[in-house]
Amino acid sequence: MPKYLFREGVDVSTDINDIVITTPYATRSNPHRQTFRFQNAKEPLKKLLAALSKEGVKSNQYLELPETTESAATLLELGLQLKNLYEKGLLIHAIDGYNGRAICLLPMKPGIKQQPCPDNEKAFKLSKFASIHPCFEGLDVTTPLSPATLRLQDHRLYPLIQKLLSPCTTDIIRNVLPEDLRIHHRELISLLLSSGVAGICNANHNADIDQEAIEAGWNRQDLSFHQQTRRHIVDFKSQESLPKPIDRKAPPAKHQRIILSTVSLPKPSINNQKTNFYQVIQQRQSIRAYDSNPVSAEALGNLLWYSMHTREEILCDPALPRSYEGLLRPVASAGGLHSIELYLCIHQCIGISPGFYHYDSFDHSLGKISDLNRPCESMLEMAVNTTCRAPQASSISPGYGQRPDILIVMATRYERNASLHSETGLAYALILKDAGSLYQQLYLVATALQLAPCGLSFGSSELFEQASGISSKAECSVGEFMIGNPR
Repeated sequence: MPKYLFREGVDVSTDINDIVITTPYATRSNPHRQTFRFQNAKEPLKKLLAALSKEGVKSNQYLELPETTESAATLLELGLQLKNLYEKGLLIHAIDGYNGRAICLLPMKPGIKQQPCPDNEKAFKLSKFASIHPCFEGLDVTTPLSPATLRLQDHRLYPLIQKLLSPCTTDIIRNVLPEDLRIHHRELISLLLSSGVAGICNANHNADIDQEAIEAGWNRQDLSFHQQTRRHIVDFKSQESLPKPIDRKAPPAKHQRIILSTVSLPKPSINNQKTNFYQVIQQRQSIRAYDSNPVSAEALGNLLWYSMHTREEILCDPALPRSYEGLLRPVASAGGLHSIELYLCIHQCIGISPGFYHYDSFDHSLGKISDLNRPCESMLEMAVNTTCRAPQASSISPGYGQRPDILIVMATRYERNASLHSETGLAYALILKDAGSLYQQLYLVATALQLAPCGLSFGSSELFEQASGISSKAECSVGEFMIGNPR
């Protein structure tokens, strides 16, 4: 039997003659759960809300023919209130079978639009952006294009998802269903369409709900990441189900590494610097052709100092339980976390032997991790190949790209961000923002120093792990940057 009932996290209370509904939703800007009230609520509405809190109400209960005009008006009003609660994302729409709950639509935020099963013969197809996640009750099917989750609790419905990979008519869907659910096939198709995990197949053989995102070039991973990290509405109930961070002190800002030797870098000294800030911005560009004369240790020291050195260690949020060690550097970082560390594949540099190094931003020194081993050589080769494929590098033919003097690898200590943002889902998004800030800082400082800078579009986390000997779960590479002397 199809029915509606309140989703978890909805609280119903009374305030004299009013009924107050507390939703499970808040916003990024206002962390308090949203509420609304029914003023001077009448008895039929009170009964409806009570039923929604307990056993639920039949989906078609307010579509049945009334006995009197007065009851028709009441029925219409209650039907409108039910629709309002549904669109506010407060109601589960469920279908039961012989085995109990078979399938239900679970709202994740307000804005759900109920889609009826079309009367004409249409074909339906699973969204190409749909994802399937196991849960205790069964399988959750979601898509970043929809504010709802479709939960399959009866395992006999699992073949339906596989069937929807190809266009399915109403009759095909009906025949896939278990016998006890076939009578509800139209309501089930309505759930598929309302949840957004399936749509009507269009002339391009895509679900119609996907077409705009497909034309814009989105893939499932990017769209899901965007939705997760840019959402405005926060669902308190879903936050409760997320893994809780281990109750421990936030990781320190400075992390010890095993190094073979230390190379102290020269203190910064800028002589005869005539280029002003606005000229640097105007002149900033990627340069991929290098002079045979390598970068000097002095130039490298200046680049790292003005891009990344730690000016000061600070205590952030000292009055809160989540207080943590923060840093002040020349480049911006969300919350002063500065989880990004710099590693250098030095191919050639006047004053520093080739090898793989970590930049100590506190002591302004390089800690040698290894010689220029095979993974380092592979990273340098990848940088060359990436350069040759760059659309701006039309003057460089494939196979004739130059190795940079130095390849800088940005690696993040994810735990630093996760200690603050594991529950918000923003940890990795903020890391990428920090990496973007660092890219621009390196570009501007390198331009001011008259070096040849070039940011790379991709790199290899596996090669970094092999070169550094550090697990990618502890530190993972998120960006690469090449440096040389301009030709």
